[in-house]
Amino acid sequence: MGTGHIEVADGRLYYEAVGDGPAVVLLHGGLLDCRMWDDQFELLAATHRVVRVDVRSHGRSSTATGDFRHDDDLAVVLDTLGIERAALVGLSLGGRIAFDFAVGRPERVWALCAAATGISGMTFTDPYIAERNRELARAAQERDAPAVVEAFLRAWVDGPHRQPADVAASVRVRCADMAAHNVAEHATAQGRMLGRDALHRLGEVTAPVLLLIGDADSTDIVAVTERALREVPGARRTGIPGAGHMLNLEQPDAYDAALVAFLQEQSP
Repeated sequence: MGTGHIEVADGRLYYEAVGDGPAVVLLHGGLLDCRMWDDQFELLAATHRVVRVDVRSHGRSSTATGDFRHDDDLAVVLDTLGIERAALVGLSLGGRIAFDFAVGRPERVWALCAAATGISGMTFTDPYIAERNRELARAAQERDAPAVVEAFLRAWVDGPHRQPADVAASVRVRCADMAAHNVAEHATAQGRMLGRDALHRLGEVTAPVLLLIGDADSTDIVAVTERALREVPGARRTGIPGAGHMLNLEQPDAYDAALVAFLQEQSP
């Protein structure tokens, strides 16, 4: 397995790469890191060249010091690793990055699988998520790291339709560990995460797209998924019962089955 750091503008990104075959890049969710893909990283390596990255201000990558674009960082990673085209597999923030890359560099994407996706240009109106975000902001201002982590878990692991006891303890612990590391290591992050306004450019996506959504996710994520289904040419949607936002962690068998079938179908 190859591992290390890749220099990007005003920073460096941690990556891991394994396997041979068509390239697949795994893009993690916000406040998580590339470890969320442990199972899929091993699974896909049997048939693909798989790359996973800690994006800027996450995991073992450097902390942002000014405005940046995740999709530009991703382009540097692919260039450095000699990858011309890749399938992008993202969850939440990772899906947002994948869509930004796909509208800006369509010729470099052979497939896109977005789970519980965000898309740049979207707005958040779910009252439950808004309240958890206010709690998170207050806790961050007060430098209360455990409260920041718990607000994140309540918003994006439990979600608006469940209590903590309704979610597997192992999933909460795994997400809490990644989030706590990010809060501790990247609290000094500065600048803005800039996007490509992909929400209003979905018709420009040329790669085959699979959208995955859990039945316990927030109304905002459901709505943006449905919009992408309508506006991305040829996009398909698969619902995963018994899951909220963290699809691959909560329902790995169903998630893996959908992902592997899609990649096999689209493989160049």
